[in-house]
Amino acid sequence: MRHWLWRLALVGALTGCASWQNPPASDLVIGKGAVQSYRLEGRIVVRQASGSDSGKLEWQLQRDTEQHVELLSPLGTTVAVVDSSPLESRLVLADQRSFVATDPAALTQSVLGYELPLQGLPWWLRGQPDPTLPAQLERDGDNHLVRLSQQGWVMTYADWRSIGGQWLPGNIRLERENLHIRVKVDRWTLQQQEAE
Repeated sequence: MRHWLWRLALVGALTGCASWQNPPASDLVIGKGAVQSYRLEGRIVVRQASGSDSGKLEWQLQRDTEQHVELLSPLGTTVAVVDSSPLESRLVLADQRSFVATDPAALTQSVLGYELPLQGLPWWLRGQPDPTLPAQLERDGDNHLVRLSQQGWVMTYADWRSIGGQWLPGNIRLERENLHIRVKVDRWTLQQQEAE
């Protein structure tokens, strides 16, 4: 689906859209306990045989399995919001049309025109393999992951940075067959459990 971000963003501009409040920069890391939530803000480029498009991405992971994904146009208008858990995924467009499925890959393919690998993203965006599945890994001299193959996807990583005592990637590429997704991270935010 060529130029899906722009077409859906136009609908959003005419009908209103969901909003996501950005946390203040001082909230980069809260507390000193285990990480309760990961949040990524950045840019996304999608390329496939039918065309390519780009926009902004906001992604949040809570409790290792619950994801909130917001896709925005290059101008920042919300295009689509996906909330996904192991039991169900819900995708809401800017015009408030809502789609629900148990298979998140099929859901994003049918609505967005490409597969967003939500089942792997909780691990892959953080530069980790899903520990429950076989994987092939390549690391650099600093032991940072540079290439990961899992579930038919190939991920490559660069621009590792230390955030709240954890190393997280700044550039992530996800590829499978003719689908290429690139995520450029502008900011990682970790929310950690308050130390008792």
